[in-house]
Amino acid sequence: MKYLYFFALVLIISSCNRTKYVEFDGAITGISNGAFAIKDPQGNQVLSVLISDGKFHVKNMLPRAGFYDMYITPDLEKDYKKKLFEVYLEDGKYTITSDVDRLFQYPVIKSDSKIQNELTDYYTTAITDEHAVQVQSDSITDMLYGKNTPVVVGSKEYLGLKKQLQSITDDALNVDAQTLNKYISKNPQNDIEAFVLAQINYKKDPETYSKIYAKFTNEQKHTEEGVQEGDDLAQLDKLATGSPAPKISGKTLNGSPFDPKSLSDKKVILVEFWRADNELSSLNHLKLMNAYGDLLTKKNFTIVSISLDTTREDWVKAIQKQNLPWIQVSDLRGQKSPNVDKWMVSKIPTYDLVDGNWKFIKNDVDFNDVFVDIMNNLKK
Repeated sequence: MKYLYFFALVLIISSCNRTKYVEFDGAITGISNGAFAIKDPQGNQVLSVLISDGKFHVKNMLPRAGFYDMYITPDLEKDYKKKLFEVYLEDGKYTITSDVDRLFQYPVIKSDSKIQNELTDYYTTAITDEHAVQVQSDSITDMLYGKNTPVVVGSKEYLGLKKQLQSITDDALNVDAQTLNKYISKNPQNDIEAFVLAQINYKKDPETYSKIYAKFTNEQKHTEEGVQEGDDLAQLDKLATGSPAPKISGKTLNGSPFDPKSLSDKKVILVEFWRADNELSSLNHLKLMNAYGDLLTKKNFTIVSISLDTTREDWVKAIQKQNLPWIQVSDLRGQKSPNVDKWMVSKIPTYDLVDGNWKFIKNDVDFNDVFVDIMNNLKK
């Protein structure tokens, strides 16, 4: 009898250690010289195969079951036009069907994977809705920033187009939120909600996404993505419109602590996080002083720049070289500065708007929206 137990144990161990494979059969009409590839979340290629006459087939070892990035390149000579789709892969076979003219939609993916089938169900609706909004956004963006655009920065036409673009951007955020909310309501026990939310810019609308996150299952809240999302949304709640802005760590150029009360006469304050060696920060400074120069003359508006540099010499040289006339603050602790966590600075540069009472007007403002948002709030 003991030999039977030993044999059963060997079978179990062999099953657990069996090499896992993923196999793809694909038919994408209209592609004659393309490629299909899978990469892990770190960007490492797992497999790739050419697409010829609209067909491809590949079978390869799968490092582990999980979420991956699937790339479909319609034309190898135009690699920049490759399409990205999120997929969930596990041991088994996947059949992929699409058309070169329909790659703005999620491909038809058939497999025995429950999680992948949930992704297909979700993205079939989500990507189609997002595409309609993206087409509108691309059209207005070209009119605003195209190489040969006749639109003058700051003109009535420019402000009108910016307002339209902002409306479309808001629509895009609403589409993402509405689609995910509907999906969760329809499929409350799904296994993809935390992953899907991680692909969305939920930080732009924490109030809405906090309500959606509250519907997550406990299992999803405790995934790696779910824990991070919960922490982010809790912190973002402190940065919501009307909430007191965090205290700024650091001193001004003359060595004095920064006192927000000294700006109580201002209606709108642009708070900028930057670094001396960051080219985009420098470029945006030029735009603020030139294209947006009229703003700096308004008595009820000012800028506070918070540097994430680590040496005073670099910080001061950059200020002098760029002739920055507004308030400068730094604690010279770089990314270790408490300002980074308190203000949730995830990129350089970052912009926030606060009022004279040092309360948030808007958190994490896109630089392209800074001018319009400032003007709109000054008019209130």
